[in-house]
Amino acid sequence: MRQRQAGFTLMEMIGVVAVIAILASMATPMIFDAIRNARVTAFVEDVNVARTAVARYYEDTGQFPTHIPTDTRDGRRTLISNSASNPIGGWNGPYLETDISNPFDEGGYRAILTSGNANYQFDLDGDGTIDTTTVAVMRIDNVSDAQARKISDILDGDADTTTGNGAWYASGRVKKFGARQNDRRLLIFLSRE
Repeated sequence: MRQRQAGFTLMEMIGVVAVIAILASMATPMIFDAIRNARVTAFVEDVNVARTAVARYYEDTGQFPTHIPTDTRDGRRTLISNSASNPIGGWNGPYLETDISNPFDEGGYRAILTSGNANYQFDLDGDGTIDTTTVAVMRIDNVSDAQARKISDILDGDADTTTGNGAWYASGRVKKFGARQNDRRLLIFLSRE
């Protein structure tokens, strides 16, 4: 009589591997969705911190800041340090504890700008008319459409509006650069004069 050896058969091993593969394929999208949602949540928190910093800066100096973390020239990071060559009167910062980052593209462009340029203007109420002249705006590049819609939904509650003057990408406090739906540059309204 032959003695039976202990262990698993090849078929049993294949079955276990198949079950593990099926479970992994179901869990992977949820993990990546959680990572994307965490980036959006962190960014919205950064927007709120930036909004407060801009308000404090404006209260102290009477003007909006120019803050471009990737630009090392003097006077280009005014929420962290005052200009050495042309000091800003009333500056009482730093206004940010840590610099703004781009959670969607490490090292990607991000800035807080002051502009009267038409691409940076906002239709805050979605009626088709520009409601701002000179604004402080946060610009973040390389934001996917899905991430931009989530940000707009959190800050404006309008992600389901996809056409007309009130489309999420063209109006409210969150919009695409130049109000072009396919643009990956996202603008967030921080304050206006």
